[in-house]
Amino acid sequence: MELSQIAYFVTLARTLHFTRAAEACNVSQPALTKAVQKLEEELGGPLLHRERGNTQLTELGRLMLPPLERALALAREAKQQAEAFRQRESSPLRIGLEYSVPASLLTPVLAALRRKCEHIDLRLRQGSQADLCQRMLDSELDIALMVDGPGIQERLHRWPLFAEHYIVICSPEHRFRDRDHVAPSDLAQEDLVLHESEDCPVRQYIGRLYESLGTAPRMQHFASSQEHIIEMVLASLGISLAGERLPTPLPLLRRPFDTDSDCRDVILTVLAGRPLGPTPALFLKLMRARSWEQSDPEAAFATAAAA
Repeated sequence: MELSQIAYFVTLARTLHFTRAAEACNVSQPALTKAVQKLEEELGGPLLHRERGNTQLTELGRLMLPPLERALALAREAKQQAEAFRQRESSPLRIGLEYSVPASLLTPVLAALRRKCEHIDLRLRQGSQADLCQRMLDSELDIALMVDGPGIQERLHRWPLFAEHYIVICSPEHRFRDRDHVAPSDLAQEDLVLHESEDCPVRQYIGRLYESLGTAPRMQHFASSQEHIIEMVLASLGISLAGERLPTPLPLLRRPFDTDSDCRDVILTVLAGRPLGPTPALFLKLMRARSWEQSDPEAAFATAAAA
């Protein structure tokens, strides 16, 4: 059963005149007649009484007309919705951030996006790399920022944004306050504040670091978010490590971590071969066009706080 057959029959049922129905459908009368005959074959009986000068619906025709009219209306509605979908100016933007990748990285790009899009339906989700990858495969996320590593799905496109070193964050009373930098050996017997997820890149890095030093932290505290980690460090419960792009509030201290080779690459990922909606596509364009040269995170935090 084809939509054209249904459309021809519905028009014919309204006009009860083959010539006028053919003209309304912009087809020849033989073509319309043939299409209606095929519909009758599929439905198992005649839909119209064809008498000279008098065409009437059969009992089957009267029975079939309402559901066929509904089917035709639904098909037209679906077509209109599909066209509106193709022509839409905005669409939901769903962004994933791997643990320890700060949301502040998105602020300037989201501000630029807001200037270009009047309406933004934004959803941010933090998670492990494996979780974000799976959510992208399941169409639950459009774009994700991650720390590059071997666990990222091969089906994801990757664009490098920047490389960053680690820093030590500590309270203003900590012994590191008089240091210009902190060496790995200085971490021995320190209390640590870490993310509760073992999949957090910073936590994994610290674990490898202590293993290479052959030592262990004196005590470990765990939190579910970077905000909680910062508050616990401010409360002098321990020190923590973070990527140098993380904005930190005063009076928290930041000290470079003295490792020349240890840095991490933050990348932008999308699922290869899957079209993005207009808003995610524009966000991706703005992210890739942005200069990711290092700025002062402390100054950025102070500016944001003042605003």
